[in-house]
Amino acid sequence: MTEQRLRGYVVLVVDDDEDSRATAAALVELTGAGVVSATSCDEALAILESGAHIDLIFSDVVMPQASGITLARIVRERSPALPVVLATGYAGAVDAVTQSGAIPLIKPYALDRLEAVLAEQLRVERA
Repeated sequence: MTEQRLRGYVVLVVDDDEDSRATAAALVELTGAGVVSATSCDEALAILESGAHIDLIFSDVVMPQASGITLARIVRERSPALPVVLATGYAGAVDAVTQSGAIPLIKPYALDRLEAVLAEQLRVERA
């Protein structure tokens, strides 16, 4: 069970699928992090541009209009220090995710794996 080691951090969860987004947000909340949700790349970028405090972006890769990879590339250009983790069920997408500057997380993933990846990207020390 998690010790909520990400308490105080805010994660932007991006997924066009309502059920997947809700599940990802619930898992992130179990790590102790706060969650802001977006349904698309454009909505995520609007949240970032609004000045909202976001410590990390956790997005699905496959979305209509603009993919998580597109989101990661745009974020890299605008906010190079903001970590992006992209979840995908397609092992073939890992290279494209890495080339975008994001960290891949293969679906399905367990809570402890999600927490470890997010903590590593946020540079949170082990408890």
